[in-house]
Amino acid sequence: MIQVTTEDNVTPYQVEANLKMAYLKTRRSHDSRVLEGFVTLLAHFRKHHLALPALLQETADLIRSLFTLRYVMIGLKGRDGKYRYEFMSGMRDDSWAAHRKKEYTLESFSTTVPGWYSAGVISDLTRIYLEEKNPLGPGYENSVNRPALLSMQRPSVESSLEADFFNALIKGPRDELLGWIEYPGTVGGKLPDASVIRSIEVFASILAAAITSQDGKRRAP
Repeated sequence: MIQVTTEDNVTPYQVEANLKMAYLKTRRSHDSRVLEGFVTLLAHFRKHHLALPALLQETADLIRSLFTLRYVMIGLKGRDGKYRYEFMSGMRDDSWAAHRKKEYTLESFSTTVPGWYSAGVISDLTRIYLEEKNPLGPGYENSVNRPALLSMQRPSVESSLEADFFNALIKGPRDELLGWIEYPGTVGGKLPDASVIRSIEVFASILAAAITSQDGKRRAP
């Protein structure tokens, strides 16, 4: 920052230089990199043709990179009403192949239907599924990236286990479920903090706008 004394007359040059220096410093922060991620995705909307697959893949890559998550997967609602994983970043090939075979119904995402995954509700858009509450059945070990780490003890409330994961819901204008972003803990073995969770919800909202826009164009005469 440019320092001036009370005896100095502040010049327009000093005001502009002070703001520019502060701006450049902020651009190097992690929060600014997250904002740049939002800007990068929003740039897709300025294109003559919105390439939704490219946007979805870039979103998965950005989220994983920005928040040092072990992997990111994005699932979408198909024309048949079923929900399936479609895009990923950071999954092992065999683990991704196992996820690609899965199909879900809208009921699968309910937090009140007995027999489904036991979810903790963080917000209207975010659910957490903890390993202790959702043990994997026999034969499902290949659906995680590091099966050898299953069934470890959680050392602290900030720690993440191998089978922990979050869902950030992608909701349409009538609150309908269009898809979801699934992500685990960080590569350092921690659960994402509140700012990460909220940022990923914003990414989910950008995807909701893109999916809704493309669906509207398909229905247009």
